[in-house]
Amino acid sequence: MTGAINTSIRSPNYGSRNGRSISMIVIHATAGTVRSALAWLTNPASRVSAHYLIDKAGQIYRLVPDEYAAWHAGRAAWRGETAINDISLGIELENANNGRDPYPATQMESLVQLTRDKVAQYRIAPDMVVRHLDIAIPRGRKSDPAGFPWNDFLRQVFAEPIDALPEHPIPPVRYATLSQMLLHEAYRQVGAVEWSDWTMFRTARAAGLGLPVAPSFEVTVAGRSYIGQSFGRETLVSPIAEWKRVDRLSMLTAPEHQPLREALLRAIYAQAGETYRPDWAFHQYAQHTPIGPPLSPGFRIRIDDDEWVAAIYALDVIYCPVNRWRAISRLSDLIASQGERDPLAMALIERLYEHAGSQWRPNWSLHQHALRCQPGAPLGRSFRVSFDGRDYVAEAFALDVLFCAIGEWDNVQRLSEIV
Repeated sequence: MTGAINTSIRSPNYGSRNGRSISMIVIHATAGTVRSALAWLTNPASRVSAHYLIDKAGQIYRLVPDEYAAWHAGRAAWRGETAINDISLGIELENANNGRDPYPATQMESLVQLTRDKVAQYRIAPDMVVRHLDIAIPRGRKSDPAGFPWNDFLRQVFAEPIDALPEHPIPPVRYATLSQMLLHEAYRQVGAVEWSDWTMFRTARAAGLGLPVAPSFEVTVAGRSYIGQSFGRETLVSPIAEWKRVDRLSMLTAPEHQPLREALLRAIYAQAGETYRPDWAFHQYAQHTPIGPPLSPGFRIRIDDDEWVAAIYALDVIYCPVNRWRAISRLSDLIASQGERDPLAMALIERLYEHAGSQWRPNWSLHQHALRCQPGAPLGRSFRVSFDGRDYVAEAFALDVLFCAIGEWDNVQRLSEIV
């Protein structure tokens, strides 16, 4: 392990084991940075915790002593047991949980050693060391730790041969409603964590800010850390560990708020792949026009002898002729005046969908509906879901999810209409 276990940070979120003995270990992934995970796991309002958290450098934090039940499993069952928190230790790993973020060797070394120690201390059987995704109910409710080398890990922990589990099973997902299924996929496409009870997400829903358009991010200003989240209409920010306080970027106009405002703007433009430049015409325009957060860096489009610079924002595409940086126009206005068949409009629309990994299909009813109702920029490729014996096709946009039953192409619906 990398150094001693850090016991200086404690979570208040734990309870009694109700007389039960420790016989199980559950491995989780944080779906965020170690800083945000520590803040969340020690926040009394979150009502979640874990016994241990291991960052990417291999540092182990003990948040709840073993003798108490940390609140990490949620609704879960394993081998007929449902009181998982009472009998288990929960270990969180710092990881984005997207299946691509690696688990560094230093982190794995600490996890293997910690697990070995606890297996020996509590005489835990091999089939009682599990992943969160193995025990969460309904099946498919959790995916962590995604991309984790599970069988290699078990072979390092246990000296004797063990029956291998599937590396990354994808259990059938069951949702109570079609809207939950569509919303889950919309969040997944942009890498956002679906914390429906988080004050920030409740604020976004109440204010009609649309869907998350990027993962949450962290900024530090004057020694204080904040979590930011961009939605279709606006970016929200909360001080870490003060989750009930949620501010809108557009409201941070007082002089004392300028350092935070600048840090947020730098972060959201960095997410879009561009450096924030307060003297750039596009960036100035976006500050005073309701077009939402940026989604792409600037790019050039040439049609015949004419060349334009454009950029994608959550609610529109803005563009101007090269070297006429102040002559900024909006794609929505161009479509309204010239129609989507205008050569420049078509080129911008195609680039808009291409940026999302999708493809513009002008004759498809779902994309035609998107032109009419203007739900913002597409966030990903169209996808299929099956619910209650019916198959649907859907596509997530910055403000809504459009969907229809396969074969009923003229009956396009909006997720906001059924939630």
